[in-house]
Amino acid sequence: MKKLRWIYFLVVAFIVGYSYTALVYNGIWFKLINGLQSLTIFSYLGLFILSFYVSLTLHELGHFFAFVIQKIKIRALYLTIFVFYKNEKGWHFTIRPKLWVLGGGLVVPDLGKIENDQDFDQLRNRFAKALIAAPVVTISFLLISMMTFILVLVYSTSSQWIGIISIVTLYVTLLSSLFIYTFTLHNSMFYGDFVAYKKMKTDPIFQLTQINQYTMFSMVETEKTTEYLFNKTKNVLKEIQLDASIFHTMLLTNYLDQIIRGDEEVDPIIDAKIKALKLIAYTHSEHGIYLVYDLCYYHYKTKNVAKAYQMFEDIKKRTSKKLNPKLITYLEKKTLHVLNIEYQDAFFMDKNNYYVGNSWIFDILIDPIETLKEYHTPLPFVEYSSPVLIEDIKLEDEKSDN
Repeated sequence: MKKLRWIYFLVVAFIVGYSYTALVYNGIWFKLINGLQSLTIFSYLGLFILSFYVSLTLHELGHFFAFVIQKIKIRALYLTIFVFYKNEKGWHFTIRPKLWVLGGGLVVPDLGKIENDQDFDQLRNRFAKALIAAPVVTISFLLISMMTFILVLVYSTSSQWIGIISIVTLYVTLLSSLFIYTFTLHNSMFYGDFVAYKKMKTDPIFQLTQINQYTMFSMVETEKTTEYLFNKTKNVLKEIQLDASIFHTMLLTNYLDQIIRGDEEVDPIIDAKIKALKLIAYTHSEHGIYLVYDLCYYHYKTKNVAKAYQMFEDIKKRTSKKLNPKLITYLEKKTLHVLNIEYQDAFFMDKNNYYVGNSWIFDILIDPIETLKEYHTPLPFVEYSSPVLIEDIKLEDEKSDN
């Protein structure tokens, strides 16, 4: 291996040396140096910002037009702090400085109606094509930039033009390389375009959770869409072995939501799986802690009040201290209220007490505070009492008197 490394080093050194000699001999190297020296420091900064936004915009437009061409409507286009969004009154533009935390862009589609397997499969394929379109645009833009740089360097006589194209090409190369690298990355909360494309093609759980998630941005909601996705979620949950991964958790959360706040009936197979879940596995992550509190509501709704109250006490003991304290306070107060233990109307009157998490990113499209309010309604009261036999008490009193 060491010998091969030396061979690689010698080959690379030869190529670099030969290329440099050829550039110097033909006068191209000096044209490049003169071009770079013709630019000011502010030019370098301005060209970086330009390169960043051109690269980012083209990437996001790849997603955007891939959706549009496939007849999927768009709700929003995010380009760092710049947002184009659509509501009932048409398209709008706004600037949100806080969105710098995104570090990039985002396209939010309006998936429309999904009422049967044909609709779902068609949407899944279109979604996958939209995911892969943006990397294709990014790679194409990188290649075009490099070709343009070579042509300008060889044929142009303007030092300033050569300098501009050279530094823009350098920035585009670095930014595109970074983008391409992120396409291959993923963790529990983020999936690069290459990874997401593959999972959208092959992973039914990923497909369902993503489509379920994006339906919240649809401008037209239908009961058939809700019913179809619930039944599909139910069928998937019945087939898989549940674990604490984010996608299993999201699926189960969607199922529980329809049981708790809707009129759907409990599935006995899923109910058995829910009862077998290990609580501790879900108390260390944000999506997990939401789920276990939903399980409290689920047990209360199904009239297993003792289980609901006991689980509530267990959650408070086992919740990881690494989780956001504001989130924990909010969920505890919410649970006291929803389970009719102790009404918290005063707490909910102050919007600062609400925990919206990352939902603020989409507050242009949906109001996170109003959305949360829908989940604060106490569940229908279920009596929880223990019978007391008066005769037994009297008998004990008589014995004590004797």
